[in-house]
Amino acid sequence: MKLAISTLALSVCLASVGCNDSVTDERADAVRETTQEYAADVRDSTQATADAVREESQQAAENVRDRYESAKPALEDDAEAKADAIEERGERKADAIEERGEMKADQAESEGEKKADRLEELDDDVKVTE
Repeated sequence: MKLAISTLALSVCLASVGCNDSVTDERADAVRETTQEYAADVRDSTQATADAVREESQQAAENVRDRYESAKPALEDDAEAKADAIEERGERKADAIEERGEMKADQAESEGEKKADRLEELDDDVKVTE
């Protein structure tokens, strides 16, 4: 029994001595803690920067959308005015082409009538002479 108690006491002493951290272990723990704190600070900082960039980008995109929406009626009005002007020019051009064609057709018809009248006159002259 004495042997068992002695062994147990020795084990407890050795265990308690082994539980004490060495200076190196304490330094390693301090390095880990400092490194983990630094890593957490870096994560927080970069997350904050990333969030700010996202927010700025979203705001810039929203500004572009808002400017487009506010400019849209003016753009539509401008496009409508340009389309009307193009249509009007096309209509005037088509009318001018029709008018020239009508004049040319009238002239050809008039010349044809004159030629036909001359031919009839020639025919009348030929019959009389015969």
